[in-house]
Amino acid sequence: MLSERSRSPEGALFGAVDWGGTWVRVALVAGDQIIHRERLPRPESLPEQYATIALLVRRCEAAVGRRPTSVGIAVAGVVQQQAVMTAINLGISERTEVATALAAELDCPVFVANDTQSAAVWLTDRWRQDTTAVLSMGTGIGGAVIDRGRLVSGRGAAGDFGHMVLDVDGPRCPCGGVGCFEMLVSGKVLSAAAEELAATGQSAYLLERFRAAGSLHAGDLQDASDAGDTASQVTLAHAASVFAVGIRNIVATVDPARVALAGRLLSGDVTFGVMVRQSWDRLRPSWCSTPLVHVPDDGDATLLGAARLAAREFFG
Repeated sequence: MLSERSRSPEGALFGAVDWGGTWVRVALVAGDQIIHRERLPRPESLPEQYATIALLVRRCEAAVGRRPTSVGIAVAGVVQQQAVMTAINLGISERTEVATALAAELDCPVFVANDTQSAAVWLTDRWRQDTTAVLSMGTGIGGAVIDRGRLVSGRGAAGDFGHMVLDVDGPRCPCGGVGCFEMLVSGKVLSAAAEELAATGQSAYLLERFRAAGSLHAGDLQDASDAGDTASQVTLAHAASVFAVGIRNIVATVDPARVALAGRLLSGDVTFGVMVRQSWDRLRPSWCSTPLVHVPDDGDATLLGAARLAAREFFG
């Protein structure tokens, strides 16, 4: 179990990396403040991803004029003992010594944790009296459990909600499972659904947008739904129902005081977020009063949590 917040010496500077399936974001953090940030799209190969992280850290160093004491890496995957065991959206399918490789690239100590767990390290200050399940949706699905201000990590992979099996007859997941949560609904799945609706001619709206942009994303599917596109509305509503099934499984397992949702599409003021809440109201167990709350600053929470991890691990 990871310890709760620890303060670093005044003036110390730490690096933070949010290594996701779509973007690699890097920041330098002093105290509780991000003082400079950079980002680039995530390249395909692992060596290119290492090089991108190193490049972004150096850009931050050049902008600030200082090097970080250590760097925290928040990775979209399962992390145990500083090794990434699997990160399917990053192309990692077996144990990979990420901390060792990046420490050599950056020439400073590097500490690695799951990205949603890193965000939860930052969010522990908000919820110290009870249990919170954190559920994020980006390229994939991430998760974490906070119990009375402390992150519950198990052997490292606790809260890996994206790989709960929701459909035993569902699509095969690169993790080796079948019908995993994030294979049924995630940013990546919604992007693919939008492109399929365009390619099959089911959505004239999405076809027109695809012709203009050359690609489609989850936000395009939501835009189409908002514009009254029937096929998009049906697809998005089904995805929201599946997402609510995932929440029900989490609630049945953890029985949290709240489920904290992270990711723009899960906000209560956008169509998909509204659909998720409506589906949850329908599927919620009769004994359950668990509310869904949104974390609007989840991106910064990941970076700030990674920096806090780097400080805590470095100073002990």
